[in-house]
Amino acid sequence: MNADKSIFFMILDILLVSFLLYKVYVLLSRTRAIQLLFAILLILIFDVISKQLHLETISWIIRNLSAYLVFGIIVLLQPELRRLIGEIGNMPIFNWINPKKIQFLDKIIEAVIELAENKIGSIICIIQDIKPEYILEKSVKLDALISKELLLSIFYKDNPLHDGAVIIENNRIIAAACFLPVSNSPLLKTTHGARHRAAMGMAEETDAIVIVTSEETGKISIMHNGQMFSPVHGEELKEKILRLMNKKKIVEYDK
Repeated sequence: MNADKSIFFMILDILLVSFLLYKVYVLLSRTRAIQLLFAILLILIFDVISKQLHLETISWIIRNLSAYLVFGIIVLLQPELRRLIGEIGNMPIFNWINPKKIQFLDKIIEAVIELAENKIGSIICIIQDIKPEYILEKSVKLDALISKELLLSIFYKDNPLHDGAVIIENNRIIAAACFLPVSNSPLLKTTHGARHRAAMGMAEETDAIVIVTSEETGKISIMHNGQMFSPVHGEELKEKILRLMNKKKIVEYDK
């Protein structure tokens, strides 16, 4: 009986570690951090080879650098680690315990559809578990209840706040004129301008759902988790956002 339990926990241990390693790989494969991962693997390979060939100098260098390598990884991979923790927190089991609340989603969708119809460029970021403090520090703080009219007025061409993104948390617009990191994702075509590249950068570094309307075509795109969905038609916009926000138990209410 004890042997059976040991085997069970051994298999469980292997499955959990495999799952975590897979999630880390999938997360890093969509970002520039994958290059860092390959560099670390290369260092480990050099370490093994140097020990086998008794290359003392190389072994000494690697041994002394390894103490700082862990801290370097943590610093360089902060966005990816935040996203990984956010993705684990978004697993269905946790949403069953504490379902998400999506407020004022209809007002956001109404504004996005009207912006697209009038070919007004916009970026709307609905943040989830990862709050991009480094972006918010350089933005214009609003802390206002969401309304269709407010979103439309922000992105109106002559508004001083129109050049940048809006960040939404729960039922409030917390910031406008936010300048986002620019992505070099291969998913983006040469026809995609700075607005789409900034939206993808936000989707790569955080777990936000980023909605973009094109000034040139009027098309609606959604960026999330390093992926792009385009074009998204108005009638499917709400369903798409709800599915990305967590597929399972979501409570939606308005005030």
